[in-house]
Amino acid sequence: MARQLLPAALENQRRGVPVVDSLPAKGFPGYVNGVQRMGTVRDVYGWTNVHAHINMSPDEAYALTDKRSPHALYELMLMSAGGTPRPGLHDHSPEFGKALGVVAARFAEHCRAYELSPVVSWSYDPHTVDRESIQGEKRFHAHLVGRTQAERAAVAARSVRAGQLSTVRSRRIVEEASVLGALISADIVDGDALRVLEPVPALSTPTATATAQFLLPQGWESLTSPDLPADLTYIHRKLRKMYDEILRVCTTGTAGMWRRPAVREFDPQHIDVPLRAATRAALAHYLRGLRPELLSEPAKRSRVAYVYPLADLAYAVTIAEQDGQVFLHLRLNVFSDLGGAGISIMDGVIVKTKKGVGDMRSDETAARAAFQAEFLRMLHRHPMAARALFPRL
Repeated sequence: MARQLLPAALENQRRGVPVVDSLPAKGFPGYVNGVQRMGTVRDVYGWTNVHAHINMSPDEAYALTDKRSPHALYELMLMSAGGTPRPGLHDHSPEFGKALGVVAARFAEHCRAYELSPVVSWSYDPHTVDRESIQGEKRFHAHLVGRTQAERAAVAARSVRAGQLSTVRSRRIVEEASVLGALISADIVDGDALRVLEPVPALSTPTATATAQFLLPQGWESLTSPDLPADLTYIHRKLRKMYDEILRVCTTGTAGMWRRPAVREFDPQHIDVPLRAATRAALAHYLRGLRPELLSEPAKRSRVAYVYPLADLAYAVTIAEQDGQVFLHLRLNVFSDLGGAGISIMDGVIVKTKKGVGDMRSDETAARAAFQAEFLRMLHRHPMAARALFPRL
């Protein structure tokens, strides 16, 4: 399990990324986190506290909900709530994407009024069902989190380099596939094709080492651009093509319950994706170190949980502030079982959240409820509310 999956220079950069393992989050008294999947709209109402339900079309909607297993004291969740579960943002209409952007931008505005640092995140992993995945709930859901000044101070004080953690712990937070993903994304995503997002050069910052990093030039207001969902769909399609091509050339077999494709002998030059020579060499090094054959049965999960790939293309998106600017981070995943809310980015530090560390006090649950209620009132009164609450008008 300690086999080095990246060339030495890239591994050294990965080990230098600042991380915190982990930031505790209190839970609701008496709540036990479950593994239910919200296959129906009735499930959404049964397993979350729904504050609002907005219909986009006869089969598409979103709900603003209170998460049953909190990742922070101040948070809200936007969940796809149509009749058909849709796991990715790209699986939704442009109107859905516009509504998400307006809600997220207004949430950031609400956080500023509370002197909180906003973090918006979601993940995509619809096909991994035989283990804890980065998208445990297969409906698209975005976490809207406000981090307190005390939490930011704690992160700054406890930050260490990823290389100071054990192999397994550092891989949970900054896995090798994330670094490789940052390199690949820089090669395959044409910055001139993006309308809103501005790529940050790969490896140029610690966060651009752990993620494909993009600047939002207008800050949080960039989220309200109707072109942003198109940018994210474009990036998804590029990643989809890349992933499928790597599987075609470098693997044999298919993914299934406790089964993943095996890596076969391959020529990296046959991967028909426009990659720089250094990226192609790093990809070949990485793939030849994978051990998907170790995955055989659930009984061995504790031994192999971090040495075989997830079932298909998987990534997490995190939007956060850093050095007075707002960035979107896209983190490709192969090993990690941590999604958008399980991993946060605070002031350039990659932070793992540990849920259920103690119970919220009554005054904390009251503060949480008041924060959510005031946000909903603000959203309803805001001049841009029509784009989120009445998207077809």
